[in-house]
Amino acid sequence: MDISHYEDTSGSWSTMPGPSSAATVMDDVDFVAPPLDGQSASVRLDAPDDGWTVEPKPFVLRPGVLYHAFGYQGRGSNQVNTNDVSFSADSVAKLKPGLVLVQRYDERQSPSGWVDVVITQEEFDRQGQDPTDCQ
Repeated sequence: MDISHYEDTSGSWSTMPGPSSAATVMDDVDFVAPPLDGQSASVRLDAPDDGWTVEPKPFVLRPGVLYHAFGYQGRGSNQVNTNDVSFSADSVAKLKPGLVLVQRYDERQSPSGWVDVVITQEEFDRQGQDPTDCQ
């Protein structure tokens, strides 16, 4: 799983940059998974365990920074990506064990339309197995 954030000469961004922005992507860390069973996987950002490693370590969330995470497997033309999620130190602090932060599109929301939604791990696993969610 790759975690990055946007930054420009004034520092790290707490929002998504617009299309005319001079912000660049800054890589923060990679969380490297142990062999997985093909189902779902999760890792604690503050204390990876069960074979997960973080490079470079430690990863410390900074207030006021909007991070972006996406999972992937493989490299180059064989790389397969998962959905991504944006989060901040504040949104992570609100999560409890067994809950997952995702973003959903809601056309009634402005300006971006994307809103944070917290769902159970069971719902997250179910949605990941539903072919209609994997298009």
